[in-house]
Amino acid sequence: MEARKVTDGDQGGDKPAALLALEADPRVVVVQDVIRYADLDANGHVNNAVYATLSESGRVRYQNECVTPISPPDIFYVVVRVAIDFTAEAFYPSNAFTATWVERLGRTSITFGQEIYSGGRLVARAQAVSVIMDVESRRPTPLSDAVRDALSARLRPASEASG
Repeated sequence: MEARKVTDGDQGGDKPAALLALEADPRVVVVQDVIRYADLDANGHVNNAVYATLSESGRVRYQNECVTPISPPDIFYVVVRVAIDFTAEAFYPSNAFTATWVERLGRTSITFGQEIYSGGRLVARAQAVSVIMDVESRRPTPLSDAVRDALSARLRPASEASG
């Protein structure tokens, strides 16, 4: 599948077909961030720690748009695991596009899948697990039926990952 010529504003990079497909998928939320000069390391590419921030940016946007509005007021979410696989270098100046979706629902957890694109290519894949916590007990609590039903309709299993 060939990439459509849509600029992402970075070093002439075009959005690859995989990113365009993610943007068109109603189960996926895509957030754009600017790569800053301060994000570089001594090797002249984006430092690995920055990818965790890009991942967080995508998760927070997804959470705010798709999870928080349907969540009961007496719960909160904590990240208990983040894993990042680096697939290519990212550089300054550029933009990063982080696509986020729900991969799996557990009894008390949500697993998010993510792909990060920059410079017209996939630069990282990430996965994060958030646990639902009760505000008063500060202990894990099961997903409510309303949240489970709403997020089940948005599930995008890991087997659908692109790249």
